[in-house]
Amino acid sequence: MFSFAKKLVDRFEGHATADSTINDSYFKGATQLNNKGYGLRVLNVVPHSIANKQGFESWFDYIIRINNHELPMLYPSISTIAYSINDDGTINYNGKVSSEQASSINHELLLKEIQTLAKNKQDLVFDVWNAKGGIIRQIVIPLEEFKTENEEDLDESILNLFKNNFERIGLTLESQHLNTATYVWRILNTHQGSPAFMSQLVPYSDYIIGCDSAYPTDPDGKGLLVKGGESLLSKTILNYYNYHNSQSNEDNIPITLYVYNHDYDILRPVTVNLSKNWGSGLNKGILGCDVGYGLLHRIPEVIGKFDNNALVEDILFENNQNINFDNQQQQQQYSTIPEQQQQPPSSNEIINQAPPAFGSMPPPPPRSTRKKKHVPASNDGLSDYMNEELEKSKKLDVPSNTSSGDVPPPPPAATK
Repeated sequence: MFSFAKKLVDRFEGHATADSTINDSYFKGATQLNNKGYGLRVLNVVPHSIANKQGFESWFDYIIRINNHELPMLYPSISTIAYSINDDGTINYNGKVSSEQASSINHELLLKEIQTLAKNKQDLVFDVWNAKGGIIRQIVIPLEEFKTENEEDLDESILNLFKNNFERIGLTLESQHLNTATYVWRILNTHQGSPAFMSQLVPYSDYIIGCDSAYPTDPDGKGLLVKGGESLLSKTILNYYNYHNSQSNEDNIPITLYVYNHDYDILRPVTVNLSKNWGSGLNKGILGCDVGYGLLHRIPEVIGKFDNNALVEDILFENNQNINFDNQQQQQQYSTIPEQQQQPPSSNEIINQAPPAFGSMPPPPPRSTRKKKHVPASNDGLSDYMNEELEKSKKLDVPSNTSSGDVPPPPPAATK
């Protein structure tokens, strides 16, 4: 009991462990893959490219499987080493290995597999995990129109081959842990007249997922992509303000925040003029807004966004028949279901459901990925109990001293 309470407190306070991350339903089991949770994060999608037409999203998509198998990791033995996640989002392997080693992809092996697919004119299948609610979907990239690279090209740099290969379909990828998807700060409240208020940040709907680095020479460029932690946003913004204020001696320091809005499902750059003199009082901050970070402030799912290519998930409640307590009618209903409908789709199939026409009945919910056999309830089960209770209710509705065909007598007249 105490161990469960400790794990719960650790998750709310941001002290994540390997067990809590793996069992987190938000990641849909993806933290059990690729050295316990690594994937190829989509950093950029070229407009009008094949990747753009297939629905890849920058910053939110992570490729976790290729051709129905895990990513070829350069050091797969690291998957047996336990780790913990620090407050700033970094991963601690107790000094045994580094995060760079754990995230390394075997680019050469991956390229050879893609080249083999291209030679055989087969499609490239990605399983993609999305940070908006943790949805997993499949994206198919056709390789027929691409020419296969020559064998002598393998002598070049592995990284360049890997990068150039995916640039041809319009992707820029980087190996990152899925925990980096939780590095978001939700706008909870903006104070009137503050820089956040003047830049029109929307409370409870806007999420800050990135910003310019404090130093122009920073190779990462975006300070919020490589680390996390509740205090990182305030530290990064304060460092940015102090650095540029010392250079220009001005109070209004513009900074670009990359803000995702859940209501409209858009990512936009927002310029905020940081200032220490925007109002009076203590603890006003140079940004002027309250933010939330952690388990309760992850980006939620966009309902209906991935209906056409999302992988089928298990359904807790599934009811395809009318509500009744007639056992014979249930048997007749199950027997009229075609055999094609009785077989649920496999986990690798993609649901393609067209939207219902106006005024038509909505489509039934998707079936579970697990194969289930519909077994009618037995006579001594729940249906008999409900029928018995129904009879008792009917008897209570009609007085016992009257027959079913007689009209009950009128109430006695009131005495004056």
